Amino acid sequence: MPSLVEFDLLFLDKSWEWLNDPQIKGLTLTPDFTKQNQLSFYQGLSKTKDYWIKGITEDNVPIGAMGLKNINALTGEYWGYIGEKQYWGKGIGEYMIQQAILRAKELMLLQIYLMVSEQNSRAKKLYSRMGFKLSVPGSVEKYYLKV
Repeated sequence: MPSLVEFDLLFLDKSWEWLNDPQIKGLTLTPDFTKQNQLSFYQGLSKTKDYWIKGITEDNVPIGAMGLKNINALTGEYWGYIGEKQYWGKGIGEYMIQQAILRAKELMLLQIYLMVSEQNSRAKKLYSRMGFKLSVPGSVEKYYLKV
């Protein structure tokens, strides 16, 4: 069973690897970034109030990361990825979204949204199954869910 854990330096290092994999980078719409960009982001997390981030493990193995960003009084943007490809298609994405919804409810948000590549058909099916509605079609699609 997957678990949410603290996003620590181990996850930061794994994320460097995961998000520089060309397939994952394309599916997650990840822009180019440097190790220094990544470290600066990580060091600023404790001061950031509009960002919630967690690592994902399966049997204590780091496999991905997820969270909410751009959080304000009403909305937050979901993001997540499973970096260890052998865990794709095992229902972990559903768990991640459920955890984001729980967090959004704790924060009393009215809605969460997400951005997804038009070509990420697996993720789009998951988001639709979880109740997200397409609001902006295109090469980068936007989905939303009332919580």
